[in-house]
Amino acid sequence: MNTLNVSIVTPNGEVYSTKDASMVVLGTTSGQLGIMANHVPMVASLAIGPLKVVFPDGKEERIAVSEGFVETHKNDITVIVQTAECADDIDVERAKRAKERAEKRLSERKSTLDVRRAELALARALARLKVTEK
Repeated sequence: MNTLNVSIVTPNGEVYSTKDASMVVLGTTSGQLGIMANHVPMVASLAIGPLKVVFPDGKEERIAVSEGFVETHKNDITVIVQTAECADDIDVERAKRAKERAEKRLSERKSTLDVRRAELALARALARLKVTEK
């Protein structure tokens, strides 16, 4: 079985790497995308959300990613994002508090900038919470 080399990189360096994934599922700005071995080369912009790495034995690893880009070339997938957090590194209570703060700011709608910041904060909090779900 062909496998994928997956690398997730932030400005602070590589956050995640594996050489034996069978598939990666991620959200692009155009919709959900599943990438398997021998995928055509491409570049796509990513939306904030969960990224799932699936292994040949069926096990999965989930990572919360911010906006960024994904590039595929042969059997290599490189994800370039501002932030990425593996499920085990996420503080669930902190993510819940961030979600509540963002929802409160959205309900207040003070300015367009505040609304956009709150929408992004809410998306990040929801991605973190989704990644930690079992």
